Amino acid sequence: MLTPLTQTAIALLYDISNGGFPCRLKQYPSYLPSVPDLLSKLESGGLVCCKEGCLQGILASYQLKRPFYHISLLDILEATGEHLNCNHPTNEEMYHQFRRAANKLGIINHMTRLYLSNISLTDL
Repeated sequence: MLTPLTQTAIALLYDISNGGFPCRLKQYPSYLPSVPDLLSKLESGGLVCCKEGCLQGILASYQLKRPFYHISLLDILEATGEHLNCNHPTNEEMYHQFRRAANKLGIINHMTRLYLSNISLTDL
């Protein structure tokens, strides 16, 4: 349901909130080259800022602009330009990885798929 890039952005925000140590980000090694671009998008989206006197593009140089619990999935999706992927049923891995949020996302995914299945070609 969450694209790999969205998952990478979430991991990036977690790691920034924990002092810039790449802990969760290590789960997405294939997306590490996109980190500078993601940091730029998150900064433009008002979610992070570069600390004064620090170099841009380095994880430890960034801080959240507001408390972690005040950043929503919608904020992340808007900042990154990403979307929800409702093309497949929610898999068990997502429930394991995202715990409480997975239940809400699973319902969104199910309802979106249900509504989309009721739109026929003649409606388009």
